Amino acid sequence: MLMKQFNNSLLIMLFALLVSCGKDDETLEINNFTDTRTIILEPYKNYPYAMMNIWLKGEVNDTVLIRLNSLDSEPILKFSGKIDERWYTDYYGGGPVTIHFDPYKATDGNLEIKAQL
Repeated sequence: MLMKQFNNSLLIMLFALLVSCGKDDETLEINNFTDTRTIILEPYKNYPYAMMNIWLKGEVNDTVLIRLNSLDSEPILKFSGKIDERWYTDYYGGGPVTIHFDPYKATDGNLEIKAQL
């Protein structure tokens, strides 16, 4: 009986943990360069973060931009041609992070963007 109560308590705690969690990583596969795409990273509650990483891999026919927070902000990354890059910065929690992919002048290519807190 004690073991069954323990198992039920464990299941309830795991469910509560899953419900309260964010999504601190995401991957985009981009083959269509007509629209901007957005990644929103949600930090897990009470998890100690130290940095945010963005990996870009692929090839594009012209310039693409990556922006943080809004589409009006200055780009943090600007690439064209063959891309295999990692960009990182400090991140200590405090809320969600929004990353915008702007195709800018590119019209063709294949690009994978992976972002992680």
